Amino acid sequence: MTNYLVLVIAALVVIAIAKFILHLSLGKIIGLAINAVIGFAVLYILNMTGLVSIPLNLVTSLVAGVFGLPGVIVLIILTLTGIL
Repeated sequence: MTNYLVLVIAALVVIAIAKFILHLSLGKIIGLAINAVIGFAVLYILNMTGLVSIPLNLVTSLVAGVFGLPGVIVLIILTLTGIL
């Protein structure tokens, strides 16, 4: 039952994100893509240098991909405070 609920919630989130993206102009979509690439790059570099060890899982990947650099900054703060 719990797995089914998680699957339904994940599907609803994917649908909401798809609807959001489809209503954006091409310039905004490119901006989001650039933001996502920068977020992933910073997350990767931080993990490779050993400055901060942020676990690479679904949640951190989504935060870095959707929110980009500001999301990575939040992940760093959560890691340094011991929450993540």
